[in-house]
Amino acid sequence: MGPDGKKPSGPSSTPSVPSSTEYQLKKYLLLLATLVATVTYAAGLNLPGGVWQDTKDGHLVGDLILHDTHYHRYLTFYYCNATAFAASVVVCLLLLILDSESKPWAAALRVLMVLDLLGLMGAYAAGSCRDAFTTIYSSVIMSAVLAYIAIAFFVYVFSKKQGEDSEKHKREDQHEVLMLLATFVVTITYVAGLNPPGGFWSNSQDGHRVSNPVLQEHNSSRYQAFFVCNTTAFVSSLLIIILLLDKKLILSLPANKLSGPFVRFLALYVFIIIALFGLVGAYAAGSCRELDTTTYVVCLIGVVLGYIFLQVAITKAIPENATGWLKNIKELFVESSRGNEALGKDEASEAMERAKTNEASKRTNKAPVKANAKESRNSQANEALEKARNLVILLATLVASITYQAGLDPPGGLWPDDQDGHKGGDPILLTTHPTRYKVFFYSNSAAFVASLIVITMVQSSSLLKRHTLEAAMLLDLFGLIGAYAAGSAEM
Repeated sequence: MGPDGKKPSGPSSTPSVPSSTEYQLKKYLLLLATLVATVTYAAGLNLPGGVWQDTKDGHLVGDLILHDTHYHRYLTFYYCNATAFAASVVVCLLLLILDSESKPWAAALRVLMVLDLLGLMGAYAAGSCRDAFTTIYSSVIMSAVLAYIAIAFFVYVFSKKQGEDSEKHKREDQHEVLMLLATFVVTITYVAGLNPPGGFWSNSQDGHRVSNPVLQEHNSSRYQAFFVCNTTAFVSSLLIIILLLDKKLILSLPANKLSGPFVRFLALYVFIIIALFGLVGAYAAGSCRELDTTTYVVCLIGVVLGYIFLQVAITKAIPENATGWLKNIKELFVESSRGNEALGKDEASEAMERAKTNEASKRTNKAPVKANAKESRNSQANEALEKARNLVILLATLVASITYQAGLDPPGGLWPDDQDGHKGGDPILLTTHPTRYKVFFYSNSAAFVASLIVITMVQSSSLLKRHTLEAAMLLDLFGLIGAYAAGSAEM
């Protein structure tokens, strides 16, 4: 019985055991584990810093530079990267046997996922930090993740309160989108952090330090901006994944207006905004080599920021205020039309009433059939809309991933030295074919930014039904085609 004396609505039978979060996000966890295994496998075979290009000074050609120059960093990276790789493989195997009632397997899977992410963090820190600034920044920002994991662990062990998210089904699809986006951001920022734009010095000529990033010496401020933005996006994505897997910490908070699912929902979107901003900032700092390209990317960033804030404002304002205004305006017009009909059509009113009565009696018999048909059509439309949403977010995320990597590592490679009027780390294509490089850069940047806009647009169901999303997708694909044509054509 409810507080008002009425029976609560819904089935009275014993409720079914809820599926674990791991089972609900099974396919996305499998994608995450697969991509992490892929990037850690590649990083284990091609360690950051490169290999020696000659046999002298006690080393052999092909030996790892990092092993000789920073031995402890090499060991840390190797073991953390290997741990992340092995944990990802085991996670893939566990996901194959996981079902909705496998609570012990779900707990083991959660432990392995945490171990996987911790290994990824350790490998990123050991492989990307080259000086005091990068070491301190990565240590501070990753300490936040470690602190959250520690708190979540103690809450998970000692808390007896099992919270429930009353809007779980409503937000489940949004969580799947965030999981997919965070997965791709983690993988591309991990690769970019270990292999920064500009490459590494392969020799110690002219005072260079072997295995140090070229960009760090030529433009230290740009390198620091890239590192900060890339690392911020990486850590924010890790926090998103951890938040999606761990509901109990937020749901165990004391009851008030800002606790429970709302805090978790707010934290997820704050972190995803930080991750997107970090991704855009890292792209701008790592890909721009000249003033005009920098200006172009900054303008595109302004467009993205403006669009995100505009969408948030419209989404928050229209449902609460404009709906009431539209309803009042509609009622005003209805009353006005009724008054005009009463003044000008008195003689025909009785005939119209009789016709309406007959029509209403006919509609009464057909109402259930029409209602069922309308409900079926709405269900089919919503299902088709959800499928389109999933396909669009997958396509946009893939395009954002490949354009991000292509912007940091442009076609044609990079100059390895400072001879003949060019700088080490600059794109070779910019020197040999400047027009082609600019076409590639502008097209690639447009596709990258359009992908981020599409990712934010699919969060709104209403925008999926409009032509704005189609226009953004066309810009995305045309930019991708233009970048491919300019970057791959030799003549």
